[in-house]
Amino acid sequence: MKRFAPALIVAAALVVAATGVPTTASAATRPASVTTESVGGAAPASYDAGGILVTAPPAPRGMGATANPTISPSVSTLGVAPGDTYICPSGYFCAQVWAGLVWKVFFLYTCQIYDVYNWTGTGYWRNNQSSGAPTPYLLGSQGIPIRVLPKSPSSGSADWDPVYSISPCY
Repeated sequence: MKRFAPALIVAAALVVAATGVPTTASAATRPASVTTESVGGAAPASYDAGGILVTAPPAPRGMGATANPTISPSVSTLGVAPGDTYICPSGYFCAQVWAGLVWKVFFLYTCQIYDVYNWTGTGYWRNNQSSGAPTPYLLGSQGIPIRVLPKSPSSGSADWDPVYSISPCY
């Protein structure tokens, strides 16, 4: 299982406290249109329903049965078949991980460090937090940022193998 020492979590919390980074993502309601997006595909097109409508990519090649991907602390999740859609709500960071037959989508909202378990292969993410939210980070085994993701609105792919934790707004 992928996990880093509790002391590093405390150290990260001290850094957050010292730098004044907010401890929660902004939940402010904003009048934004929804966007339809194929992850890894064409540019988004406007869609009026609230949030971002995301189309899950095809199943990855060579990835059969996998261990169940999880996250701690727990968040809302959804299983999405390849080619199906889901909405990444306004204010959320959504991450897709292949779970054998479906993409398991994790909906991260609170600004904290989430430990990830059994996240392997290439996956996708959609940053739909408020435009004022801090930058998301993918963290490695020592709790050190290994990849900085763009501020909202943004999306892309990620190699989940070296990722041990995610902070949607580090």
